Amino acid sequence: MLHRFANSRKDGQWPGNGALFMDGSGALYGTTINGGCCGGVVYKLTPKANGRWKETILYDFQGGASGYLPYAGVVMDKSGNLYGTTDGGGASGCGVIYKLAPQPKGKWKYTVLYTFYGWDGCAPAGNLVLDKKGNLYGGTILGGATGNGVIFELTP
Repeated sequence: MLHRFANSRKDGQWPGNGALFMDGSGALYGTTINGGCCGGVVYKLTPKANGRWKETILYDFQGGASGYLPYAGVVMDKSGNLYGTTDGGGASGCGVIYKLAPQPKGKWKYTVLYTFYGWDGCAPAGNLVLDKKGNLYGGTILGGATGNGVIFELTP
């Protein structure tokens, strides 16, 4: 067992819906759909020399326009930025695409890159795919012209 999630507002709860991402140093990145403040967290698990793992919460979803319920995992670009989606929140409640950018002293900056409105998709599902040019691809399970979801591309 690498990490046991606590039943507290300081830790995530219910991981496992999205795939984990492993960086070049062996750290694991993932999401939980509950815990934290208001609807999930993005976390990092770092291997330590003694065989244990250290959890760091990179972002605690606040709900509302910034999004919440990150059912999918995250992907990382060459600069170390993380990208993911939320199923809830945004201006219309249909979810968002977000970016987490590493900052000095271990901080991370959260930015909403795109808000879904329904006609363009709703409730993103599954991990994003990142191509060599930095474009993000994914799908939603609802929304679009017929309400049956869409496949999208976003150029950040």
